[in-house]
Amino acid sequence: MEVIEQFIQSKTGDMATCEDGYLITEHFVALVDGATNKSTMQYDGDSPGKVATRLCLDVFKVLPPESSAIDAVTAMNESIISFYRQKGVYDLVKNNPSARCTASSVVYSAARKELWFLGDCMAIANGKVYQFQKNLDQVLSNLRSLVIHVERSRGATEADLLAHDVSRERILEFLQLQTELQNSPYACEFTYHVLDGIFDRPQDHIHIVPVDGTSSEVVLSSDGYPQVFPTLEETERHLADTIATDPLCYKTYKSTKGVVEGNVSFDDRSYIRFSI
Repeated sequence: MEVIEQFIQSKTGDMATCEDGYLITEHFVALVDGATNKSTMQYDGDSPGKVATRLCLDVFKVLPPESSAIDAVTAMNESIISFYRQKGVYDLVKNNPSARCTASSVVYSAARKELWFLGDCMAIANGKVYQFQKNLDQVLSNLRSLVIHVERSRGATEADLLAHDVSRERILEFLQLQTELQNSPYACEFTYHVLDGIFDRPQDHIHIVPVDGTSSEVVLSSDGYPQVFPTLEETERHLADTIATDPLCYKTYKSTKGVVEGNVSFDDRSYIRFSI
């Protein structure tokens, strides 16, 4: 494998707050997107999402090259569980999902020539874009868009809402409520699966994509981009256009969050393009 281009940027512009991360080794390319904090929980000053990213990436420093997708996901979850026990919070987070160290990931295994997805990170391979989004994202993005349109109808300007995003505040209860279905044994159209250490039968929820001989390059990215393209330039340009035309992210690109005043984007973002 040879890295062609790579990029990572915090939504705040301050990399100390970035909850995305990636690790490139001889055998794996792993990209992890720590979930945005939906509670006040902090671990030694770091958000749960940032902690999850660090714990998951550390796994690939020692994971045997021939490991399977289930081996990798099991190791990442065990790393998070060990952290909970070390901090004495296992019972707390088991019963309070919004406080968990939560992340999505996409991993390329050189030995197996496979992409492993858990959560909503993206990839390009085999001439296709791959992303496995959860139904709840669309529901809550539409709900937030509704709130913004109502506020606009009452006279609020986009500038007003960028300075104080009441829509995010209005849906926060639902963002926290959705975590009740995170890795839940209760199966329904809104149940979703991520890395958080509280996870039964992960093999049922990992998406494995074989990378065939038509691919000479692979791209991995977090969902900090509205859409991923074969080059960083194209992907960044599309993001810039989106922010310029819809910084609140409620019209052309609906999201559960917009660009907070003073931030450079609506979410942390990372991108890796490499040849195989």
